[in-house]
Amino acid sequence: MRGGRARSLSRLIVGGAVAAVIAACAGAPPGGAAPGPAPVITIGFPVAADSPRFASGWMDDREDGRKHHGQDIFCPRWTPVLAVVDGTVDWLLSSPPKAPKGYRLLLRGDDGNVYYYDHLNNDDPGTRDNSAAPRYAYARGLKNGDRVQTGDIIGYVGDSGNAEPWGPHLHFEIHLEKWGKPIDPLPSLRGALARRGQH
Repeated sequence: MRGGRARSLSRLIVGGAVAAVIAACAGAPPGGAAPGPAPVITIGFPVAADSPRFASGWMDDREDGRKHHGQDIFCPRWTPVLAVVDGTVDWLLSSPPKAPKGYRLLLRGDDGNVYYYDHLNNDDPGTRDNSAAPRYAYARGLKNGDRVQTGDIIGYVGDSGNAEPWGPHLHFEIHLEKWGKPIDPLPSLRGALARRGQH
């Protein structure tokens, strides 16, 4: 009887070990563990503000079943928005966007990653009219295909699109290698802010 129980227990242990190896080879996290932390990308900080307020919200649910793929950085309206790496700008609009879209910009980094900026300013100076021309969203003269360097001004913080109820902020995303591969930018943003504080 004891020998039979020992053999049954041995089979259970071996079977469990085999199942764990198969799961590991298939890429399943052991025991339902969460994915590892987001990689830290060396970037500059995307706004010219030393005391911004972060509202994480990474992967929070959004309307229409979407997920929040970025970090929201709250700071005053008209705060300059900066290139976080050397690269080429894209997705600039040549006319005011139609609601619910806002002014946005994509930076194709020389490092192989892409950086997305949203909710740039859409108010004429001294107003809250939501109808400003692109010259008040983007840096003067900036156009699609222009080359920029880390720290260059590329736009201005606002509340265009669906951001008005929450106030001016920059929605910022990092996509590894190509659009559609977002990572949580918070560790990279914290690193950038810490490096700024050292200078």
